[in-house]
Amino acid sequence: MTPLAKGTFAMMAGVTILSVDSLLIRLIESSGWTLLFWRGLLSAAVIASFMLVTRPANTLAALRKPSKTLLVGSFAFSISTVCFVLSIEHTQVASTLIIINVSPLISALLAFVVLRERVELRTVIAIMAAIVGVGLVFSDQPMPTASFGNMMALVTAFMLATYFVILRYSKSANAALFLILGGLCTSIISLFAGAEPFSLSAKEWVYILILCAGVVPVSFMLISLGPRFLPAAHANLFMLLEAILGPLFVWAVLGEVPSENVLLGGTVVMVTLLLFTLSAARSRRVANKKPGAV
Repeated sequence: MTPLAKGTFAMMAGVTILSVDSLLIRLIESSGWTLLFWRGLLSAAVIASFMLVTRPANTLAALRKPSKTLLVGSFAFSISTVCFVLSIEHTQVASTLIIINVSPLISALLAFVVLRERVELRTVIAIMAAIVGVGLVFSDQPMPTASFGNMMALVTAFMLATYFVILRYSKSANAALFLILGGLCTSIISLFAGAEPFSLSAKEWVYILILCAGVVPVSFMLISLGPRFLPAAHANLFMLLEAILGPLFVWAVLGEVPSENVLLGGTVVMVTLLLFTLSAARSRRVANKKPGAV
């Protein structure tokens, strides 16, 4: 299997699993901070257990003396998690996922600054078009706290882009450790913010276990492998799949129908990113056909 195929498979599988995340968050009626506490702690525990069994020496050594890259990446992942859950609680699921899908374009800009990757004209055009789409989502406020929820989604997009660029920079070395430290950071933040870990009902415990001990660790372990084989912006583009599947799950189970402005803004963002992806793929094919191309 080629590196491109490995990265594509890992990202598609991970994002597909992650797409039920939004639905499970809505089904859990406890406070967002309580959910975040268990999301961080349980996912970190599951991943840490796996790593301590498979790579005990490397895992313990990295956790004892974490690098600056590991600390920054873990913090970015933690903040993206916190803001994602807060966004889902305060605005439509479709709004959250659409705004987050600007993340690949942010990745391209960050990669230019951090990794010295050139920002092409099509990237600039795509960013401008995506801003228009996100603006349409922000102009529609179907819920009283939608502005706050949309803003949290925008912060999520930025921090998620930061996380992907750092993964790319480190070539996804010890990618699981980002998730362990990020999960622990999330649980600590939540505890200080007012989480009540043992206030859950029996039904909520079932959803918490499915989400925090299953969906989150498995999906992000797969997603974290993507940047090992793909450029940061390319890998991040697979997150588009969640914007399609996530609202469908919520619509099917909870009947939450996206508003017209959300659908219009989402269409602008999705078409923009699709054209951006196709253009980038075409350029790579042309470059590979040139004499002397590797």
